[in-house]
Amino acid sequence: MIGASVLVLASTLHMAPRSLDTTASAEPGEIHFQAALEVGAQALPSGVPGGLMDGFGVVSPRLGVQGGDEFEFELGADLRLRFFDLAPLAERDFGGRLRREDWDETSDFGQVLHNLRIGQEDGRLTLRGGRFTSYSLGAGWLVNRYDNRLSPDYHPAGGNLTAYVGPARLELFASDVLALRLFAAEARLDIGRLTTDSEQHFDRYYLTVNAAHDFGEAGGTTSAMSAANLGVHVGVVKGERLQAWAQGAVGARADTLAESIPDYGVALGVVVAGQPEETLAVTGRLEGRRQGGTFRFGLFGAGHELARFSGAGLSETPIAEELLPAGFSGYGEVSVAVSPDGPEGLVMEASASGEYFVATGRLDADVALQAGFPGGKARAELRAILTGLMGDPRYQVRAGMSYRFLPALYVLAHGGTVHFPQADGRLHHGFTAGLGIGVDFQR
Repeated sequence: MIGASVLVLASTLHMAPRSLDTTASAEPGEIHFQAALEVGAQALPSGVPGGLMDGFGVVSPRLGVQGGDEFEFELGADLRLRFFDLAPLAERDFGGRLRREDWDETSDFGQVLHNLRIGQEDGRLTLRGGRFTSYSLGAGWLVNRYDNRLSPDYHPAGGNLTAYVGPARLELFASDVLALRLFAAEARLDIGRLTTDSEQHFDRYYLTVNAAHDFGEAGGTTSAMSAANLGVHVGVVKGERLQAWAQGAVGARADTLAESIPDYGVALGVVVAGQPEETLAVTGRLEGRRQGGTFRFGLFGAGHELARFSGAGLSETPIAEELLPAGFSGYGEVSVAVSPDGPEGLVMEASASGEYFVATGRLDADVALQAGFPGGKARAELRAILTGLMGDPRYQVRAGMSYRFLPALYVLAHGGTVHFPQADGRLHHGFTAGLGIGVDFQR
């Protein structure tokens, strides 16, 4: 089980969607209750071309329960109340009304679920729900570093189920449990456990099958798309402090075929995971790929919620129809995790990925960071998804920080870019920023 868990970490290299709270978790059998209330103000664009900035008062209540290592549950929602509207006087909307776009489809009610976990993180059966900020399915050949709430008007709750059955591991993912959106699955078979009783061959040779389908029927209607791949992982080095894996895959679009360019791809690469110190873990991945047509690895990637409207830029071809010239690309990814060295040490999870397409000179990149600074009072996070940097670029950036100046009282600030999908498939670009104050307690 330990080797399998390391392979998952080495293959996905994604940041888990969890808080960097350094407080001690509940003891086995012990139940903790958590509650918080944040209030503040936010400036947010109206979301339509020619629209101006709106001002909102934001109230964010949260209530959570934690039962040891087996159970976590947190409810809450960001209630945005419009108090200032820069639209022409005849069109202004005052009166402290809830922002309609936050609650205008069934999926939006999923935002009430902040987090759900049933089962241990590395247990034989684990169920998760809520927001997924950087989710990868297996090695990320299909679903890679995906964020299910990238669109400011779409707030779904996703779900993820992982189960171990004998030598097999099954993982299921839904980006939106209340609507027909992105669904994906991976089946992984441990060849060593299947063919021999020798423990030296356990968790060393894997065969994986992945499939994903996006119905495109929530958060704006887009073309359906699906893909599948077959992967192989071989453990080359398996030490206590260092592990290295060779891996490869073949993948293809399952719903369309281009006439002149093949809709398939082949990938070969290596993953190295090391822990030079007890408080430091580093993982790196390099991969060479040949792909083309309407298929590319990481098809459902970090910016998919925008790319399904415009593959790059703001008004280009949707990714479901975007043609990639047959050719090679190079993919790299690195992650660093710093554990606290004592109760007031640094806590950090950082990762970055990038892919360069030789035929077109296109470069896509993604950077994610979460940090809790020494002293435990300040936290910061950053996410930057950069698409088509050498051609028609799109920048999706968000940053936030909080500072606790009393045991139960803290201030927070956030800002970044936002992209609003339009009825004609275009994306409207804008900026947002907010300030607030929060109070919380745990017992």
